[in-house]
Amino acid sequence: MSLRKILVLEGVTAVCRFRDDGVLMEAEGILPQDLMDRLAKFAQWYRRMVSSNTDLLSLFSQMRGWSPSQGWVVQGAGMTVCSVGNMVCLFDNAQGSMNEIMDALREAAHE
Repeated sequence: MSLRKILVLEGVTAVCRFRDDGVLMEAEGILPQDLMDRLAKFAQWYRRMVSSNTDLLSLFSQMRGWSPSQGWVVQGAGMTVCSVGNMVCLFDNAQGSMNEIMDALREAAHE
């Protein structure tokens, strides 16, 4: 799935793909380039933090299935940032469907 197919989903304002080091590979949306770069870096950093935390939770709880994480969501009052793999998306809470966007990110991340 291309980034444009995600961008046309209701409420999506920005979507990008980034490398494992956080460098932006491609981006679509209304954010200026410097904010797209910062979004990619944030997503890479947050993915690393979530992975570390799920590994620790798995270790301490002795329960299977916590790791590896399948993605993450940070929801604010008006906007949400969500990510799967090396894809990250920013969308308006009032317009976007979290399930639809996460499904699209999951599909795009596994192409």
